[in-house]
Amino acid sequence: MAYERSKAVVLRAVPKGCHLARHVVAWKRAVLEHPALEQMRADGRANMRALVEVIALQQDPASRTWRTTWAWVAERLGVHEDSVGRMIRRLKNWGLLAVVATGRSARYTPRSTGKTQGEAPVYALTVPAPPTPAPTPAEKTDEEAAEAVDINVGPVPPKGACTPPHAREGLSPMDAATPRPSAKAAAQRREVQAALAKRTAPLWPAHATVQPSTVRATRSEWKQAYRWAGLELQHHALVLRRITTAYVVAVAKPHFQAGWTIADVLHALDWAPNGQRYTHDALTGIDHPGAWFAARLRAWTHQDGTPHRSPDQRAAAEAEQRRAQAVAAAARYAARQAAAEVAVEGAGAEGVAVRSAGAVDVRPFRQRWAAQIAAGQAQARQTAGRPWG
Repeated sequence: MAYERSKAVVLRAVPKGCHLARHVVAWKRAVLEHPALEQMRADGRANMRALVEVIALQQDPASRTWRTTWAWVAERLGVHEDSVGRMIRRLKNWGLLAVVATGRSARYTPRSTGKTQGEAPVYALTVPAPPTPAPTPAEKTDEEAAEAVDINVGPVPPKGACTPPHAREGLSPMDAATPRPSAKAAAQRREVQAALAKRTAPLWPAHATVQPSTVRATRSEWKQAYRWAGLELQHHALVLRRITTAYVVAVAKPHFQAGWTIADVLHALDWAPNGQRYTHDALTGIDHPGAWFAARLRAWTHQDGTPHRSPDQRAAAEAEQRRAQAVAAAARYAARQAAAEVAVEGAGAEGVAVRSAGAVDVRPFRQRWAAQIAAGQAQARQTAGRPWG
C-alpha cells in the first residue's frame, strides 16, 4: 500500500495535460465548477456532489490519493455500484481522477501472491493543467529554432527505461486517456444539421405557445411538438446546434410548459430579466453551450423553480390593462355626457338649469353665462317677495 501511494508511482499515473491537485479544497472546487456538471440531471448532480464529499473525507492528504471499493461507496450513498462506476468514469474523463492501481476481487487474485483478500482501487486527485500559450515567432531565438526537431521521429528508449503507468499491472489506454468526443453526440448533431438543411418554413411559430393542436394529445404528439420547437431554437441560435435537440428541449421544457414561446426563449438568451442586454453575445467564446443555455434560462427562474412571466406574457398583460383602462374611461365619459343632458333637460320654466353633482356642463360659454344671469335674477325676485323676519 505504501508503494502504491509513493510519489513516483502516483506521478506516473497522472495523464498528460493534468497535474496533482495542490489541496483537496482546490480539487473539490474544480469538480463543482466543471461545466459538464451543469449538463447532468438534478439527481446525477446530487450524487456527484455526495461522491465528492466522500472522496474529500476519505482521501490521503500526503499522497493526494483515494483508496476505496465501489461497494462501500454505493452503500454509503445509497446507489448501485454501476452508478458509482459511471461517476468515477466521468471524473476520469474530465481529468479529475487518475487510476494509480486497479481493484481486483479475491477470486481473481493469483495464488502465487499468497493473498486471499481483494484489492481496492487507488485513484489520484488531479486537475486539468491550464493551457500554456504558444510562443510567438518574435519570442523564439535562433538557438530554439535550430534545436527544434520532430517529436514523432525521436529515438526509441531502451528496454526498461519506461516504467508501467500503474503499480500492479498494465491497463488499457481508456483508463487514463484524455476526454474524447462522443460518437453518439456527433451523430445527433449531424442529424440536427440535416433536419435544419431541409427546413423550408418555420417548424413552429415564433410567438405561439408550444403545445399540440389537438385537445387530447398523445405523448408522441407532445414530444413531436417539443422537438419542432427545439429545432426552431437551434435554427435561430447557431450556438445551440453544437448540442443535441433533446438537451435543448430538456432545458427549455419547463419554460414551454409555463407558456413561453420560441421568441421568449431567444429574448432570454440576449437580455436579463431587469431589461439589460448581456455584454457577451451568443456567437463566439462559448466552450460549453449546454451549460451556457441552462444558465441564461436559469436567470429567468424564481427560487422555487417556476419561470418568470415571459416577455410576450408581459406585453399581453399590459395590452389587456390598457384596453381595460380605455373601456373604463369611455364609460366615465358616457356617464358625464348623460348627466349633462339630463341637467339641460331638467331646466325650469325660468330657464334655470339644475346641475347634478359631478356633472360637467358642456354648453357654450354664452349659454352658460345667460343661464347664470337668469338664475340670479330668479333668486333675487324670490328673495324680494319674502317677508323680513
